[in-house]
Amino acid sequence: MRSAVGLSPVRAVSRAVSILDAFVDHGPHMSLTEVAAAAGLDKGTTRRLLLTLMQDELVTYNATTQRYALGLAMLRYASAVPDRGDLRDVAGPVLQELSRQTQTTTILSMFYDGAAICLDRFHDDLMLEVKWWRIGGAIPMNCGAAARVMLAYISDEAAEAALRAPLTQLTPHSVISRDQLLAERETTRARGWAMAADDVVEGLSAAACPILNAAGKLVAVVSMAGLSPHVLADGEPRFLRDLLAARREIERRAG
Repeated sequence: MRSAVGLSPVRAVSRAVSILDAFVDHGPHMSLTEVAAAAGLDKGTTRRLLLTLMQDELVTYNATTQRYALGLAMLRYASAVPDRGDLRDVAGPVLQELSRQTQTTTILSMFYDGAAICLDRFHDDLMLEVKWWRIGGAIPMNCGAAARVMLAYISDEAAEAALRAPLTQLTPHSVISRDQLLAERETTRARGWAMAADDVVEGLSAAACPILNAAGKLVAVVSMAGLSPHVLADGEPRFLRDLLAARREIERRAG
């Protein structure tokens, strides 16, 4: 959980969030032992927090299976989030079709609070689903094609601030040089897309491009990811034309 500057996180709230995250990452149905292990908490603390969350219908419990799950009240909060909800509605059908055509996982993401956040994700049933970036989850700004696009289109100040924290090396191929990442911004803007290979998960590659508003400002990013031999051809994105066409269609539908 990201804490506000100058404030210490409330431990009970942080622990409750870790429990909710556990269902997103490992659910949807989990035993007490599984929830505790996924959240990194002891069983007593986990049980008390689950009971509290159940009171507000954020978590449900099946006495027959003795398993917990997220409750329908979560949808009430999700519907109130002003996080490009309209854009998700517009982009969803386009990305779903792109996923079907290219047999890749397609992702809609945005830059928020210094991180790359996944807004939505689609995959073709015939191919491997890329699960390393869950909906609502963040990835480091030095990893992945989507983050590179974001770095290219946000302001110089925002890009430098996003790379100020220690950079994460998810694989041996992750770029941890701030100078290199900042230097790549001009190239990405010039060609209008970015690619990344093996830097989030070895064996997986991705390509991404920006969704811009009428003023040329970054609104979101669309990307496609999958096994490197499928996504890349001779070191270049295999389905780049389809990706750029999907971006144009999303911008057209969004007006």
